[in-house]
Amino acid sequence: MKREYAKLFSFILGIAFILTGVIFIISTEYKEKKQDKINEENKIIDEIFNIYEVFKKKTEEFSNKRDEVNTEVADYISYYTGMIDKYDSIVATLETYETMVKEVEDTAVYLKDHCIKNSYSSIDANTKCNSYIMNYEKVVNTFVLDIEFFNSKINEYNEWAAKENEELKIEKYQSLEKFVPKVYKEYIDINNDGTYLGRTSD
Repeated sequence: MKREYAKLFSFILGIAFILTGVIFIISTEYKEKKQDKINEENKIIDEIFNIYEVFKKKTEEFSNKRDEVNTEVADYISYYTGMIDKYDSIVATLETYETMVKEVEDTAVYLKDHCIKNSYSSIDANTKCNSYIMNYEKVVNTFVLDIEFFNSKINEYNEWAAKENEELKIEKYQSLEKFVPKVYKEYIDINNDGTYLGRTSD
């Protein structure tokens, strides 16, 4: 009888050791996976911080360029007869302007991949992500807004030119083509929150 109790005790003890070993292994693997996840998140957060600074600088350059473009466009559209002479120059300016939008986008590819619909344990990282979303939408949407304004002035000029030509009975004033961006033709809402930041004039 004692022998059978001893066997049973040994069996139970053996099972207990096995279960303890399994629990230890599972617990260790869980801790390792959790730490790997933390390390991966920290890596992403560090990269967000680094890239955001470059992105911020590019958006500032874009903002300065926008001021230059708006000044030049204002001068360009100040009188209809001058629009023909300066047309090629302003188109070249608008092409450069669009190139700067592309530079902003290219700088922020990592932010686009990791910020939209993601949140992190770092409040600062989340703040930078939100700032990226707001500023990127503003960059693209203000560009589209500016092009729409410019093209509305082209329409006004073309209507004026057609009327003048009709009255003069000669083709004195040629019509001008609207500027068509290569890439950024529509307003964007990259986080699908229903708000198109920068779509209206500030």
